[in-house]
Amino acid sequence: MSAVNDNPSGKLTIAFFKCDSLSKESIEKHGEYQDVIHNLFEPLLPKHLTLETLTYDVLEKREYPKDEELEKIDAIVISGSFEDEAHSDTRWILKLAGFLIKIYDEYPRIRILGICFGLQVIARAFGPSEITENPKGWEVGSTRMDLTDVGKSIIWGEDEESAKKPEVLRDHVNMQQIHSDIVTDVPSDFHLLGKSEICPVQGIVAFYPEDQRPPAFTHSHHHTLPSEPWCNVHIIAFQGHPEWHEDILIPFIDNYEKEGTFDKEFAEKARKQSKEKHDGERIGRVLLRVLGVA
Repeated sequence: MSAVNDNPSGKLTIAFFKCDSLSKESIEKHGEYQDVIHNLFEPLLPKHLTLETLTYDVLEKREYPKDEELEKIDAIVISGSFEDEAHSDTRWILKLAGFLIKIYDEYPRIRILGICFGLQVIARAFGPSEITENPKGWEVGSTRMDLTDVGKSIIWGEDEESAKKPEVLRDHVNMQQIHSDIVTDVPSDFHLLGKSEICPVQGIVAFYPEDQRPPAFTHSHHHTLPSEPWCNVHIIAFQGHPEWHEDILIPFIDNYEKEGTFDKEFAEKARKQSKEKHDGERIGRVLLRVLGVA
């Protein structure tokens, strides 16, 4: 088990597992996957805290943090992926799933966050869950995610007291989406956060055991952990993209239309839906709260 750091560094350190690349048009305007997640988190940080993002190419290079690097990492964020083989038994998928299990077993202090494909590979690693092609087709643009009580508490609760009253909290959240693969079953020991009209698993969460004190972060002491339920979150993942906006999505939609994956009518509908209001910033704040940033 990784030791708790008793000397807060004032730095939130995230290992970003890059599972693909953005489109050329998006990179030119907004940077790569890791830059976009950095851009989501950094404006939401308090002044006393800085953000360090360490990027590992787990797709092409199959590179991962060394043990000494893991000692300073607070969280792992697993990106989306447009690889056609994302649901198969390729080496990079198996290595990624195995590494996540290692982190869970040997470095329980490190929180694990998944986005889009990140949710899918987490579900596969901690299953039994499979990644399958959605028979109902693609889900693209700002999409309503109907929340469970657990989802309401984590996403819309403002403090421990309000989180205990999910019945009075907002019952949905809107997130940008672009995927055709889905997870159909919630993995063992996880809770469902919500679902959409055509995707049964839009978010999942795993908590630390009730009899275990949640571990501290490298940037905080025990007494600065967030309140419940956020301090108890070990793994959390969303099928949607809280870090994306329409200018990132539209180049993907355009390319899929050119390739023939989307017909003209679907592409136009997807572009329109990507411009609809979404709650990406809210999800960003929730993820930071899980990472000890109140």
